[in-house]
Amino acid sequence: MKKQLNLLIVCVFVFSAVIIANAASSAQPGSEFDPLVTKSYVDEQIQKLSEKIGSGVTTGGSSSSSKSGSVDEQVINNLRTDVRDLTNLIIDAYTKLQSLEKQNLELIQKIQVLESGFVVVEASKGQAVMLGAGSEAIVRSGETTAMSGEYGGLADVTSGKDLKTGDVIPNQHLLISARNDGRGIKVVSDVSYMLIRGSYTIH
Repeated sequence: MKKQLNLLIVCVFVFSAVIIANAASSAQPGSEFDPLVTKSYVDEQIQKLSEKIGSGVTTGGSSSSSKSGSVDEQVINNLRTDVRDLTNLIIDAYTKLQSLEKQNLELIQKIQVLESGFVVVEASKGQAVMLGAGSEAIVRSGETTAMSGEYGGLADVTSGKDLKTGDVIPNQHLLISARNDGRGIKVVSDVSYMLIRGSYTIH
């Protein structure tokens, strides 16, 4: 029975260490993805685990072997419950770490796009240039019309107007898409050249 307890404890620590190590392998030391744990905290958790294990061990040899076996079995069941809860907690924490890392990567990519400045975009008649949230656009040549999104139209910063679907977009005006909800620019002429800063797609 004692060997089973020891084996169970070793499995808990090995499993926890592997998952935590994988989660923090790409994180910077001391960052939110790689938090520091003090020695006193680790000692406290080990002491609590030791007390749990110790509560199931009889002393003085006064108890019968059947009673000792029953107590030890209860301790093992309790430890199994703790292992399951700890495993779920670690998996949940690892999932949240992955989500945070993904959000951080997406934010870095957006910043890089903005820092790269305006890019020249060519679109043909009938095509729609869909703008992402916060994207800026300037129609340099050609005839185009605005496309509204679910929550509003394109902001024409130059004229101080909100352009709705079908409104003619004046050339050389700075446009901003407040949301990624379907706002964009529809090309009416054979070809149109634009300057765009931020995310966009052509359909």
